[in-house]
Amino acid sequence: MEESLEFRLQGAPVSEGIAIGTAFFFYSSGEEQTPEFVIDAEQIETEIHRYRRAILASKEDLFFLKSSLEKEAAFDAIDIIEAHIQMLDDPLLTTHVEDSVRNTRKNIECVFLTVIKEYEKKFSKIQDPFFQQRILDVMDLSKRILNHLDEKKKWQFSEIPASSIVFARELIPSHTAAIQTSYVRAFVTQNGGGNSHAALIARAKGIPYVSRIDRSFWDNIEGKNVIVDGQTGEIIVNPTMTTLERYKEIKLRMKTTHQLLQQDVHYVTETKDGFPVHVLANIGHLSDLEEMHSCRPEGIGLFRSEYLFFGNNTLLISEEEQTRAYTKLIETAGSLSVVIRVFDIGGDKNPDLFFEYEKETNPVLGCRGIRFLLRHLHIFVTQLRAIMKARKGSDVRILLPLVSDLGELRSSKKVIEEVRKELVLQGLCEDRPFPVGCMIEVPSAVLVCDAIAKEADFLSIGTNDLVQYTLGIDRSNSSMSDFCYPAHPSVIRMIKMVEMEAKRQGKSVTICGEIASSPVFIPLLVGLGINQFSCSPRYIPSIKRAIRNVFLLDAYKVAEKVLEMGSPEEISRYLLESYSDPLSCASREYVSS
Repeated sequence: MEESLEFRLQGAPVSEGIAIGTAFFFYSSGEEQTPEFVIDAEQIETEIHRYRRAILASKEDLFFLKSSLEKEAAFDAIDIIEAHIQMLDDPLLTTHVEDSVRNTRKNIECVFLTVIKEYEKKFSKIQDPFFQQRILDVMDLSKRILNHLDEKKKWQFSEIPASSIVFARELIPSHTAAIQTSYVRAFVTQNGGGNSHAALIARAKGIPYVSRIDRSFWDNIEGKNVIVDGQTGEIIVNPTMTTLERYKEIKLRMKTTHQLLQQDVHYVTETKDGFPVHVLANIGHLSDLEEMHSCRPEGIGLFRSEYLFFGNNTLLISEEEQTRAYTKLIETAGSLSVVIRVFDIGGDKNPDLFFEYEKETNPVLGCRGIRFLLRHLHIFVTQLRAIMKARKGSDVRILLPLVSDLGELRSSKKVIEEVRKELVLQGLCEDRPFPVGCMIEVPSAVLVCDAIAKEADFLSIGTNDLVQYTLGIDRSNSSMSDFCYPAHPSVIRMIKMVEMEAKRQGKSVTICGEIASSPVFIPLLVGLGINQFSCSPRYIPSIKRAIRNVFLLDAYKVAEKVLEMGSPEEISRYLLESYSDPLSCASREYVSS
């Protein structure tokens, strides 16, 4: 490899680590143009049969949705769904499309979209509201049908070649949740912030990730050797042998550091002066449990249940399949307590997950978290039944996402209790209450945390969303990453407010946001009174070490000083200067296998 061929691109680091692999371009659904090609005569009936299967699958979607709406007595919505079901039998979407395949001998996706575009063009000229609504209905149905025609593209991430550096315009949580870590070495994207849910999953999986790389520089990169430096945000294409050797040495040092930290995980987790601090694990997938046990957490502080079901809508509507999934989780956890956060849907966690999910102008401020579940009770009740049936004597707790006021907590607790009583009568659940906790992620919840703490059994502070909503920053917007300060004085003071009210009510508080995985924040958080942290398993060794390296009195002094500071820059600088354990910090630099 010639020295002159090496070139570098500068992006924004999202997930730490060093990766060496081969560039692979991933195109998400809708990003590529629909393929158009001529089919052989003997393939015509095969294409038509594939189309009929997609129509049938779309009908099944709609019939299930109609049934769910009937339970909620949502008659206006039922009328719309019935209209969609009838349209699936319309000659426009049946015989006309099939005849067009026979006449043109083109692939079904191409023919279908051509028919739909002709329909839209014809009726868009008519201003009558009836026809305008008809166009919207057809567009909605066309997306549903195309999704069912696009099964291979849905699983493209599972077919990525080994040792790939994945380049994409942007990533959504279902992308990062579905990947096989043994194949994907790193992510490189044009869009995406360091605080997006896709970024959090990448960090939890230990996958280096760099964003804000201009696509205009991607030409001729695919298939070439690439180094991704998740510490600096640098992308090195066609690295020379000298560069390769240097980065291999860096990876080896990181691996050694990680192994040293791993040797200490069995020690008691307490401060130098004997104050006990509990370290729990954040889990997104059942596959994370093996790594979790090796890190010796005291429980599962956050099981992100929605990540189980990305790309598999049937699990969302199948009580039996969900019960099996939770049973496996609880049995694998063994004697450890398990906190299951019910589906946290919305924001950047909506694409392709719920077939009835409507696009929103501003999804971050839309129907997400507990709002979504209380509006879609059939989904909420199904999940609750599955969790309760799977408990079987274990210490399992329910966590409500994005609670903004006391009313949402009370409404949720009412639903939970009704479901529990029904299962007890059916002999499917033991007769003891479920502890119910609240995620504190929005300023309104902080300001009424005294009232929430009275009625919740425990609290968890999600600092990632708390930063977003407090500072008015879209965490998935890469251009806003420089303003997303977890060390902002307002966020630090809010954490202290929640801790004080929870302590007054005798309730526990867990920090489960990203700062719980940063050793630099540990002295401050311990000094604020936090004695329970939940983070991804890969960060547990360094967090335990950070706890064992601090005196409680020193932590109090750190917190006292920080609470007097007025800017995030001042706080960040102080925390970095006062932290003195390079081994623990280095442990966050993941080694890509």
